Order: sequence, then C-alpha cells, then structure tokens
Amino acid sequence: MKHLHLLLVLSALSATLGKAQGISAGSTYLKIPVDARAASLGDAVVGDAARYSSAGVNPASLASEGSVGLLLSHTQWIQDIRTEFVRTRLPFSFGTIGAAISNTNIGGIELRETPGPAIGTFAARAARFQIGFARNFSEDVTVGAGVSYLYEKLYLDEATGFGFDVGGLYRTPVSGLSVALAITNIGSLSELRVESSDLPAQLRAGGTYGFARSEFAFSICAALLHETKRNATHLQVGVETTYDGLLSFRVGYQSGYESRGFSSGIGLRYSLVDINYAYVPFSLGLGDAHLFTVGFEI
Repeated sequence: MKHLHLLLVLSALSATLGKAQGISAGSTYLKIPVDARAASLGDAVVGDAARYSSAGVNPASLASEGSVGLLLSHTQWIQDIRTEFVRTRLPFSFGTIGAAISNTNIGGIELRETPGPAIGTFAARAARFQIGFARNFSEDVTVGAGVSYLYEKLYLDEATGFGFDVGGLYRTPVSGLSVALAITNIGSLSELRVESSDLPAQLRAGGTYGFARSEFAFSICAALLHETKRNATHLQVGVETTYDGLLSFRVGYQSGYESRGFSSGIGLRYSLVDINYAYVPFSLGLGDAHLFTVGFEI
C-alpha cells in the first residue's frame, strides 16, 4: 500500500506539472523557465543574439556580445514549485564556455500508508548540472552545444541521466535580424522505482528583429516550439521596449497551453548589473508564477 501510494503521488505530481506546462510526464521540471527575461517574452528568444541569458533556449547564445557573465535566478512557480539557478560564462579566444546549476524543489507532498490523514510530508527534488560551449565561426554564424547531468529524488527513490542541447544562430544581411534553430533536452533518465523516462525534448525555430528609434530600442521575437514526445507545436512571441538602455518593458504569449498564455515583465540595467522580473499568470485556479533574475557582466 505504501509503495502504491508513492506511485500515485508521482502520477499526481506529473499530472499537475503536465497540466500547467502542457507537457507529458518525465522530467517536466526541465520545462519550467529559469530566466525572467526569457519567461516574460514567452520563451521566444531562440534567435536572440544579444543576451547570453537566452542560452537556456539556445546554447549558441552563450557567445553573445560581452565578456565574463554571471546570472542568478529564482523561480517561484505554481503549486509550491521553486527553482534556484546559477549560470556563468567565460569567453576565450577559441570560444565561450558556460556552466549552470539548477535545483528544483516541490515541497509539502503528503505521505500516507493507508487512506486517511497524512502521516507526514516530503519534498521532491531535482538538480541539473550543465556545461556548454559556443563559438562564432564567422561574424554571422554561431554554433553552441551543451551537456547536462540530471538527478531526481522522490521520497526514497532516485534517478539520474544525461541531457544534450545543440543550436545554431545566423545573423542575416538584414540589419537587426537573426534567425536560429535549436533542440534541447535530448536524453533519458534511469528508472525511478518502476520505469525510466525520456526527457521532454523540444525543437525551436525562430528569429529576433531589433531596431532603434531615438532613445528607444525595440526587439520583436518569435518562434515555433515543437514538443517531440507529444507531437505538439506552439507559437511563441515576445516584444521588448527599452528606454535609453536602462529600463525595459516586455510582453509575451505562447499558444496551445490550457492554463496559460500571456506573460509580462520589466528590466532595469545599470552599469554592470541587469535586474529582471517576470510575471506568468495561470488559469484553472493554479495561481501565478514569478521570476527574479540578477545578471552581472564584466
């Protein structure tokens, strides 16, 4: 009965995340955004050549403009799901190396041995350790790749595995326009009590167009996201307006999800510090999500 209940908890947890994310069970936490700017723009930043914070969507973005970078992020997702995330970037003459660590915690899961009151609670945890590399092969073409070690724990059960990301970005002859293609979360996990699972692989294709008018800079991004396991496709779009390089306002939209669509956010950049916030509302009584990111570039 105890083992049966744990299996039911795992199924309910996967269903909750799947309902919120529009994805199937199996490492669904990998679909939770970890960067506030990307989340506020509907995660439509696959073609973003200017921000290495977009490397979670396309590893080629590691080689964006700038030098040494550090990114700290906190995601307060729905249903008491929290993720802490750190990414760093080190440029070298042969290319750019990036490393990232994330920890996702889902607390307050009730534990029962028999039907009736819970005898206690426990937390489900997942960690991801990632290293990536990107290189500019010319002024126009950038290619990047990453490998991740994954660890999941649900009560007494554990699973590990590896994931892979690869992407490319092309700066077109049209001023301000870049296009890109990336696939992320290729891989699988070992058995978690009864069965192993594939990672929720995603294929993205899209672009970003940026231009300036007086003291305002505008960025329009769009992407098609295809979930290979579910055979589902989503449209992602985002618009960003920045005043004098300091204050940014953002809105985004993702189609095809039952419980969410629009997102928004704000950013403040001063000297070497970049502070961003994203708000992602959900329907169906699931609550709202909030993301906070602080970046440093030297």
